[in-house]
Amino acid sequence: MGAGPSGLMAAVELARRGVTARLVERSPEPHNQARATAVQPATMELLAQAGMAQEFLDSSVHVQYARVYDAGLRTVAESSFAGGAAIGCPFEFQCSLPQWRTEQILAGRLTELGGSVERGVSAVSLDEREDHVLAWLEHGDGTMESVRAGWVIGAGGAGSVTRESMTETLEGSTYRGTALVADMRLSCALPRDGSGLIASPAGYVLLAPLPDDRWLTFTGDLTGEEEEEQLAADYSPRAVEAAISRRAPDAVGVHEVAWAAAFRMHRRLVPRLADGRRILLGDAGHLSSPFGGEGLNSGLHDASNLAWKLSLATRGQARPALLASYAVERGAADEHVLAVSDRVHQLAHGAVESARSGIPAPELTPGEAAALLRARSMLDVSYAASPLTGEYTGHAGAGPGDHAGDAGGAAPGERYPGRLSLAGTRHHLLLNGPADPAALTRLRRRWAGLVDIGTAAGPDSPARAPAGGALLIRPDGYVGFRAATADAAGLAAVEDHLATYLLAG
Repeated sequence: MGAGPSGLMAAVELARRGVTARLVERSPEPHNQARATAVQPATMELLAQAGMAQEFLDSSVHVQYARVYDAGLRTVAESSFAGGAAIGCPFEFQCSLPQWRTEQILAGRLTELGGSVERGVSAVSLDEREDHVLAWLEHGDGTMESVRAGWVIGAGGAGSVTRESMTETLEGSTYRGTALVADMRLSCALPRDGSGLIASPAGYVLLAPLPDDRWLTFTGDLTGEEEEEQLAADYSPRAVEAAISRRAPDAVGVHEVAWAAAFRMHRRLVPRLADGRRILLGDAGHLSSPFGGEGLNSGLHDASNLAWKLSLATRGQARPALLASYAVERGAADEHVLAVSDRVHQLAHGAVESARSGIPAPELTPGEAAALLRARSMLDVSYAASPLTGEYTGHAGAGPGDHAGDAGGAAPGERYPGRLSLAGTRHHLLLNGPADPAALTRLRRRWAGLVDIGTAAGPDSPARAPAGGALLIRPDGYVGFRAATADAAGLAAVEDHLATYLLAG
């Protein structure tokens, strides 16, 4: 339900795994609005796995810096995505492009994989039964259709019918004030290699470069109810220019406004992202401040996490624990994303308060700045507390799920740094040294079609498995299990772990 970025990504990832999903969208035509524009480095890795990275790279402006300016455009602070050692990712920038273009690329990939979008179709009601969901759909001509669906993925945004049918609510808070977002052509002295936050006593103007010499702007931290009412009623170029001029006089000249809208910012998350056969993605399950640019991205990560699990469930190769882990893993991850987004939001408003008071904001330590950079890039998401993670340390009495000690290498629940070197959509067992031949043969036969076996060390794959041990990499590129040894006991521990959520062939 919903052909925005989250719904399209879910359909693409299912199609890559041979699962056809019917994708319906209430809007009769694609939109042409900029909306969410920042694609984070970790998300680019997911798009690369799905075969879309090059088109995103070619269609976007590469944002390498985040800068803060005063009203006279003097630099107050600067952070950089560059430097692979800092973020540990081959994509050292955000890709900035309009949301309509993101959806266009995703829809094109879906078409290549044999899928399509049915437009002008709305969900009226959803009723979960024992072995299916009964959905009533209304078509653009008013005709009604009943559908028996094995699962329903709700990706219809904040007004999700799926969430309503689950009696879930977006719990949390709404930030103070109204903000104005606009896609425009303008003149200013800001470099187009980064985003710029202009902080003044009157509020902020956030500018991010878009393709075709355009900019996305956010204007806010409004100082009075009168201006809020004006912006809510008037998005004209003159009103947009006036709102910017009050915050940064003479710094920005507005030439054309292609699209503008007033909106409120939220920090909200549903208690449950899934209820049996009904599952929520993206804005249907969580809303965050746009300052860090995480909203669009967390929805794409939701889709990636769900698709590999749901594809195995549809083929009868998964135990219930696998699909149940979606809500556990992404619920915790989305909560973390909201915390990071809130931190960036507060830093932006802190810059405005500094402009008002004349007191410089406290500077981040190098360690804090590096941690925030990884968090903003969405590279620090961890599933360490998930039931799908485990470890065999090789100690006496140790076994699956034993996290005592440190076996070395990438830890269970972490993003595997070399995941782009792993081809296909299966699990990968990476060995770093000799393995017990009989145990390896047994594992290979038992999990044929579900697990590919290779080496952890190679020209394109960093050796992040323990020396003499093994790493089990999930289809989404996260470490699921780490074994300190690849002897009979270590490989038996890997098998026992797999058997907690998969059914052997």
